[in-house]
Amino acid sequence: MRTAAILSLALGLLVAADAVVPASQAQVSSPEIVVAQNREQPNIFRFLFGNRRREAPPPRFELPQIIIPQIERREAPQVRRERRNRPAAPVVREVEAVEKAADAKRVLVAGDFMAGALAKGLAEAYRENPNVVIVDASNGSSGLVRQDYYDWPAAVPKLVLEQKPDAILALIGANDRQGIDTPTGSFAPDTDGWRTAYAARVAALADALKATGKPVLWVGLVPVSSSAMSRDYSAFNSIVREQLEAKAVRLIETWNGFADAEGKYVAVGPDVGGQSVQLRAGDGLNFTRAGQRKLAFFVEQELNAILGGTAPQLAAVDALGAGDPLGTGKPGDPMFEAMIPFEALSTVGGDALSRDAKAEDRGIVAATISKRISGEEEAAAPIGRADNYLWPPPPLPAAAAPPVPVMLGPR
Repeated sequence: MRTAAILSLALGLLVAADAVVPASQAQVSSPEIVVAQNREQPNIFRFLFGNRRREAPPPRFELPQIIIPQIERREAPQVRRERRNRPAAPVVREVEAVEKAADAKRVLVAGDFMAGALAKGLAEAYRENPNVVIVDASNGSSGLVRQDYYDWPAAVPKLVLEQKPDAILALIGANDRQGIDTPTGSFAPDTDGWRTAYAARVAALADALKATGKPVLWVGLVPVSSSAMSRDYSAFNSIVREQLEAKAVRLIETWNGFADAEGKYVAVGPDVGGQSVQLRAGDGLNFTRAGQRKLAFFVEQELNAILGGTAPQLAAVDALGAGDPLGTGKPGDPMFEAMIPFEALSTVGGDALSRDAKAEDRGIVAATISKRISGEEEAAAPIGRADNYLWPPPPLPAAAAPPVPVMLGPR
């Protein structure tokens, strides 16, 4: 009994304490903000019966849904571009080589790789001409310095005996930028001893060519992309020019045909038709097909004069009937013949235009044309005329001011 009384008293005291504490706490004002805690004060009822209240779940904060407006993508209108046809590169016309006549004149081309280019250009020039055969006897790696490799003065008589040419062309020197050996010693390039020895080699070849008794034309070197090589080639041309003048051998200058106004190398320039084309190969040394043809063009005029009557006529008389080229039935009508440039009027006179003109007169005309095309100013036609081939074209002379008309007043 005593024990039960003690327990009842203890319970009563706990109930009274639980009722008093909230009241006393309510009277105390605190400026501090009390953060809610998960821990609660101990309570005998919670201890005996447990916490039957369900705590409310913490509020859920959801972010507002942001709606991004979708921008409608519009494809740019496709502009229809018209394809412009670019001008095609000029097509080289392949010409069927005609069958050569049994008595066709034969032209022997001797020298190095530049001579080989000349031979190809001449073969193209006379491709449709049955009266001319081009014999390419060039040796690409040869020259006048290395006689131990190929001795041209010794080879010329044998070639002439085998090929029986009617004319000989020589173009050599492009491989001669090296030391030269002589019985008196060896000499380095660009020395007095080398120049003396090289002049003797040029003279020896010129003598061998003249000894054949055939007409000879020596073609000069042209500039190349290397400035140092071009300077040497120009020096070689000077030596050759001096030696050939003493031997009375004709030298055909070709330098200006492949150079600019300052005498420097150009890869692109006018071809034989006046169109600007690629004349030199990518190595700056060899020639394109158009360049080969232009190189031959400088030789054709004088070569035709030497061979005499080998140039094909521009109109075939036989096809129209002998003595009646226009088919009019009148035998007295004039005949067609090969055209002669009007430069003849300013060189040998009007007789050169007739069919009965002397061969030497026609040769002078051809030589004048060759000089004008090669750019020799002393042989150039008057400035502004169609046959003035100087490049770039010289400025036209200032024209005289026209007279001012005098206006008469009323009478």
